[in-house]
Amino acid sequence: MARRWKGAAAVLAATVVVALGMAAPAAGQAATGQGVWTVVSMRGQVRADAGWRWNADSYVQSRDCVRTLDQVLEQVMVTRDVGRGVGVGIGYGVGAGFRDSGAVLEHRLTQQIAWSGGVHTRVSLKSLVEERFIGGRDAMLLRARQQVRVAWPLAAEGRMRGVVSEEVLVQADARALTSFRLDGSRLFVGIGRTLKPGSAVEIGYLNAYSSASRQSSHVLLASLAVSVPQGARR
Repeated sequence: MARRWKGAAAVLAATVVVALGMAAPAAGQAATGQGVWTVVSMRGQVRADAGWRWNADSYVQSRDCVRTLDQVLEQVMVTRDVGRGVGVGIGYGVGAGFRDSGAVLEHRLTQQIAWSGGVHTRVSLKSLVEERFIGGRDAMLLRARQQVRVAWPLAAEGRMRGVVSEEVLVQADARALTSFRLDGSRLFVGIGRTLKPGSAVEIGYLNAYSSASRQSSHVLLASLAVSVPQGARR
């Protein structure tokens, strides 16, 4: 009975996430594009006797399938577990966006609070605030991101899992904080596999909607997360 309830809860949560993800692109007619995004994450403990953790993420995004490089970003973050599945963190990222007019450099500061819970079916909530300093712009941009993610086992041993996530992005000019507007949304549906404790790979379909371009892109997203043992960094 408990297993059936957990399965039903996972399906219900996934259905809600998918419904929320479809709502933003449906709000207006959007052009479509195709792309491939990759994420490689390295993560580990800052100290073995504390809840401090670090992660370093490398993002590469392409558009027009893989013909045009769209964006690259390197980001590092330090987080602290504060109990009951809650963690807070702060990070810094630097990257570049490649447009028709050339490369645009960006520096990004990030503050994060995240919660996760569940044993077999895992539900995660993540809230981020970003201060973005983009080349060619006089004012800093503020962006808030809210993500909900559900993962559930697809096999008895638990190494394979289904994953659904939805992220909504809201942005404002720092000189006009009342001008918050929808910046976009990202809906992901895919599968993941645990390689070893702390390390996993995921691949799936991402629908990335941008309010600025009114474009909904169909993206193949592949990610690799690798856990670095404490002694390996010495």
